[in-house]
Amino acid sequence: MKTKSLISALAVMTLASAGLTSCASVSSAPPASQQIYQPRVLRLQAGQAVMTRDGTYVPQTDETWHSARAFEQLEQENLNLAAALTQERNRTK
Repeated sequence: MKTKSLISALAVMTLASAGLTSCASVSSAPPASQQIYQPRVLRLQAGQAVMTRDGTYVPQTDETWHSARAFEQLEQENLNLAAALTQERNRTK
């Protein structure tokens, strides 16, 4: 009985230490703080095939696509300008 308890205790300790040390491995992935490059604007030429995650896309006309960040920035600028215009109109009444 004592031998079984000792073997069980060793097994539990081995599993516990394996679990604790397996989390301490060194990762070759880049740190999360690095930014992934994303162009502000993509200009697609008509008839020129573009590979996407969802398949091949062929624009029918020349197209300009803006990044989500660029769109959000322009949207925020428009909201700020609209708010400033409203303030100015209310100030002069």
